[in-house]
Amino acid sequence: MINLKYFFIFLFLIIFFTSNFYFSFSISLFISLLIRFLAVSNSSFAFREFVLLLYSLNYLLSPSISYILGEKLSFYSLKINPDDYFSLAIPGFILFYCGLYFIKNNLFVPDFSSISISTFINEGLLKKVAFFAIFSSFIISFLPSDLAFAGYLISLIQFVCAFSLFALNPKKNFLWPFITLLHFLIKSFLSGMYHDSIMWILFFGIFYFYVIKPSLKIKIAGFFFAIIFLLFIQSIKHAYRQEVWFDGKEASLAIASEVGYSKAQTDIIFGEENLLQSLIRSNQAWIFASTVDNMDRLKNFQGLSVVYKYLEGALLPRFLAPDKIKSGDKEIFNAFSGHYINSGTSMGLGIFADGYIAYGAIGVYIFGFVLGLIFSLTFKLVENWTKISPFYALFILPLLNYAVRPDCELQTTINHLSKGIILYSLIVWFSRNRFRYLMEKQIS
Repeated sequence: MINLKYFFIFLFLIIFFTSNFYFSFSISLFISLLIRFLAVSNSSFAFREFVLLLYSLNYLLSPSISYILGEKLSFYSLKINPDDYFSLAIPGFILFYCGLYFIKNNLFVPDFSSISISTFINEGLLKKVAFFAIFSSFIISFLPSDLAFAGYLISLIQFVCAFSLFALNPKKNFLWPFITLLHFLIKSFLSGMYHDSIMWILFFGIFYFYVIKPSLKIKIAGFFFAIIFLLFIQSIKHAYRQEVWFDGKEASLAIASEVGYSKAQTDIIFGEENLLQSLIRSNQAWIFASTVDNMDRLKNFQGLSVVYKYLEGALLPRFLAPDKIKSGDKEIFNAFSGHYINSGTSMGLGIFADGYIAYGAIGVYIFGFVLGLIFSLTFKLVENWTKISPFYALFILPLLNYAVRPDCELQTTINHLSKGIILYSLIVWFSRNRFRYLMEKQIS
């Protein structure tokens, strides 16, 4: 839980400068959550705290700054007034927070030292699985569509193995997370799609804090480095996509390096335009506010009909539901958000917008709590897996890699989480006896 002392100190300080309670409350809450994250990240794997930072950034901090900046954001200004917006977002966020902590668990304090007696055996097994997962990432594009997603989920196990190897022996195995993250980053630079690699780098940063337990100065330095890295990615993204996607140049590291070098030579990384674009990118509230404005005009609230479409699209095979919506389909976004985008544009409604489409304001509150509760149930499930091996605590990362993103479509959340649970449950079940056999053999 956040430290209320810090929260009220920041609240009174910030309200003096903004003269708006909602802005002060939102900014103070974000700062308090950040302090909480830095404070607990040595004693626990601060995954929940990180999720709360993501949501408070997108739904509280960024919209507060957007309202303060006003006309500077032009097209991306929020379409409803601050009172209407924050009366939805603040209770929705608080209920999401409550759902996230609703079920008590010990998942985020894995004890890797408890398996040190079999370190050598576990290292060998983890390396084999990591190689297999990395190999699977190269063959995904050759698999039929029904198997490609399973191949993708298997490929993410490389991070579980690499992070586990690092936890067992950081000095000896530091290259494993470095290689897997570098491989993912290179793929991101070539494709011009950076979100996945950024998330995994941030996940490793959280894990690094828990394993190495650095000083507060190092953690603060890491926080500012992450901001600079994100601003750099934002500054080169558009230019690289322009050259590769539209100007016909072949995707290559040379082009990415050339664009990156040219941006680094100027002040564009910290320029006003790049800062505003970065703010827009972290402002899911823009889509949420547009959806609220659109639904208030149409009065076309859907109940759970859209959720049923998401469930059908995520859970039923196409031969049973030939007309189900496809992953990445923008039909629902275009129908309710008040904006029209094509399939090549990446935007999702987000959980609060889906809630408002269903039942208006009460839907935002219900959907926020339910999403937090779903995450909490997932934490409890993975905690049960850790009874076989502490390594399995890290399966929470590939399971919720997409689901915890505030801009993630609810269909994607359901699809990724449901299929991930099935696949990883099977892996845990099949590997259970293998771990037990290895442990008993090592002890004897």
